[in-house]
Amino acid sequence: MNILFVHRDFPGQFGALAERLAQSTHHRVAFVTSADVILPGRIMVRRFHAKRRPSASTHHYLHGFEAGVLNGQAVFEACHALHEEGFVPDVIFGHCGWGVALYLREVFPKARFIGYFEWYYHPHDADADYLDPNGMTPDNACRIRTLNAPLLMTLEDVDFGLVPTAFQRSQLPASYQHKLQTLHDGVDTEYFKPDAAACRRFGDVELRGVNRLLTYATRGLEPYRGFPEFMRALVGVLKAEPDVVVAVAGQDQTFYSRRLPDGETYKERMLRELPQLDLARIHFLGTLPRDDYRRLLQISTVHVYLTVPFVPSWSLVEAMSCGCHIVASDTEPTREVLGDQTAAHFIDHRDVAQLEKVLRQALAQKDTASKLREAARSRAVSHFSQASLLPEWERIALGASNKVG
Repeated sequence: MNILFVHRDFPGQFGALAERLAQSTHHRVAFVTSADVILPGRIMVRRFHAKRRPSASTHHYLHGFEAGVLNGQAVFEACHALHEEGFVPDVIFGHCGWGVALYLREVFPKARFIGYFEWYYHPHDADADYLDPNGMTPDNACRIRTLNAPLLMTLEDVDFGLVPTAFQRSQLPASYQHKLQTLHDGVDTEYFKPDAAACRRFGDVELRGVNRLLTYATRGLEPYRGFPEFMRALVGVLKAEPDVVVAVAGQDQTFYSRRLPDGETYKERMLRELPQLDLARIHFLGTLPRDDYRRLLQISTVHVYLTVPFVPSWSLVEAMSCGCHIVASDTEPTREVLGDQTAAHFIDHRDVAQLEKVLRQALAQKDTASKLREAARSRAVSHFSQASLLPEWERIALGASNKVG
């Protein structure tokens, strides 16, 4: 049977399933993506690129929608080329963000369409107003509501939808819940596993001899992932704990949060705001290669994961899988992923004084730290092991394709 995957990125949530299905000579697998990737084996890769960026003259509520239309148009053309080559899918897995799945039905109307949904936007009582409950303007609320337009169009088109967590599913409209199933894509828990003897050198940064290492790792150093609060808490932590060293992994970019004026980054702003920080003990490692990132988690004394109520990062599960001693935001998505308090310390990270206190307490723990580490690792393996979850993804793919008619 023919299986098509559509995702802006690779591997994204579909890479492992695509590679698994492609191992069978009974399947033909195609992957449409904007990622510049060369895949060995039997996966046909077709790339798409939007012809232009959204117009500056477009109403600002519609910038995201226009970007989605441009992406959808580019995907349509890539899929149409596949169709011309004779590839007609029985089943499609399409990520429903960025507009990439908008027009798949126009190319392949008979395929069984399985959508993957990560986030439905709400201006109130979720991510957008979490850090500043009184700061939501009517104009911004309207803009945020409009961001859902491409996703709602795709919700209408799909036969079936997958959502990685119950929290994320709860954000989607009630009228579509009958189409949805909660199923995480998982992480490689055999790759991300504890190793206290892991190498402690990261380029020019040597961490051998560090007594207590406080780690923070995220895609972007920004408010959505608690970066400003973390930096503010470090002032007191480093002053009170002279043997603590900090390692920060992530891009000095903004992906989800409001951008600062004049191109300033949140790292730049925090360093300007906090001149008293002992920067000799804070190592900004940037985006690490996968093996180096794993080593950072493996040697961590205390690992910090902060977030507004939003999409929970793979990095949280990867830290759990490595047996990290975790301090996490007390938000619904982190509670769902981590379970109860036996696997982490939970904190409202908006309270910087309390965050500092909990970080210092965690860094001082020895007896209870091992139990928290074991509980985090156990939960990652039992709930988020890719090896355990992948057969269910495969069953859905093959079962869905058998229903095409």
